[in-house]
Amino acid sequence: MTMRIVYLHTHPQNREIENLISDILSNFNSSENQVLEIQYIDFKLYKISSLVNFRRFLKENKIDVIHTYDYVDAYYSLKATWGLNVKVVFSCYSYYDNLKGRPKRMFKKVLSRVDAVIFPTEVQKNRFVRKYKNNSFKFFKLFHAFSTNRLDDYKFKSVRDEFFIDDYRYLIGTLGDFSPKHDLMNILKMVKKLRKSGRNFTCVVSGGLNEKDDAYFDECKYYYLIQGLENYVTYVGDRKDTNNYLSQLDAFVYHSDDESVALSVIEAMTMGINVVVNDNEMIKEITYNGKYATLYKTKDAVDFAEKTRDILNNLEDYKLIAETVKEECRDIFSIKRHIPGVMEIYTKINNDN
Repeated sequence: MTMRIVYLHTHPQNREIENLISDILSNFNSSENQVLEIQYIDFKLYKISSLVNFRRFLKENKIDVIHTYDYVDAYYSLKATWGLNVKVVFSCYSYYDNLKGRPKRMFKKVLSRVDAVIFPTEVQKNRFVRKYKNNSFKFFKLFHAFSTNRLDDYKFKSVRDEFFIDDYRYLIGTLGDFSPKHDLMNILKMVKKLRKSGRNFTCVVSGGLNEKDDAYFDECKYYYLIQGLENYVTYVGDRKDTNNYLSQLDAFVYHSDDESVALSVIEAMTMGINVVVNDNEMIKEITYNGKYATLYKTKDAVDFAEKTRDILNNLEDYKLIAETVKEECRDIFSIKRHIPGVMEIYTKINNDN
C-alpha cells in the first residue's frame, strides 16, 4: 500500500513540533508494503489564493493524508479537501479551553470533521472523550517523540560561565513560559524553603513572557525581591539551546497545571537529568507514576523543597538512576516507536474509507 502524506505546519516558531516533523522525515524507512512520501508545507492557508494553490497541489500530487498540528491549519485543510478523497489528521497538543466565538466554532468543526485526532497523552484523550462523545471513535493517543540524534546533537556552552555561577553551587533549573500554568510562584516558594537547608545552589529560570501574563510575572518578581532570592535565582533568558541547558542541571524542577503534555519534562528525562515535578494525572502518565521522576504534592512548596533537597544530598546515587531513566525513556519516547504508531492510524483511516 502506497500512501502520500503531507505534513502541514504553518507555525515554524513552535520548536517542538518543528523538531518532531523533522525527525519523522529523517527517520522514516520505507518497507515493502508501504512507502511514505512526505512533503512539508509551511505556506499560509488563510488567503483564498493559498487555499486554491494548496488544493491544486493535493490533486496534482495525489495526496492521501494531510497531517497538521494546529486546529486552524486543520480547518483550512478541510476546506481545501472538500470533495477530494484526502484524509485530514489533527494532532491536538492543547485543551483550547479559552477559545470563544468563531475560533471555538472552528475548533468544534475540526473535531467533528477530521478523520483522526491524535493526543499526546491518555489523560487529554479521555478528557476530550468525555466532552466530545460523538467524535470519540476517531480519537487516538500517541506519545510525543524525540530522536536520539537530536537529543545528543548540541554544542556545549557553559551556563555557569555565562552567568557567573560558582562551580561549588548546585545547579537546578526550570524551563517554560511565565504563565500561571507553570506556577513560577511555587518554584520561588520552593527555593525559599530549600535555602534554609544550608545547601549552596542556584536555580536558573528560562522562559518567555506573553503580554497576557504580565500581571502574574510582576507578582512573581515582587515575591522574588521581597524574599531576597537574588542570590538563589537567575534568569537565563528564553533558551533556544534547550539540550545544552538541560545537560548542565543537577535537577530539573517543574510545575505543570492543566497542560496536555509537559514536553520539557519528557526532554529532561530523555537527557538523563533528575526531574522533580508535581503529581497531577498527566505527569503521572508520562513519568509512569513516578518511576522516571520524583513527584511532589501539587502546590506543596515544602514537599517540593524536601524532594529537591533529597536529590542534592544524594546526587551521585540519583545520577546513576537518571542514566537508567534516560535509556528507558529514550525507548518509550523514541521516534522509531512513534512512526509505526502514526502509520497505523493512517492505515486505519484509509481502510475505513
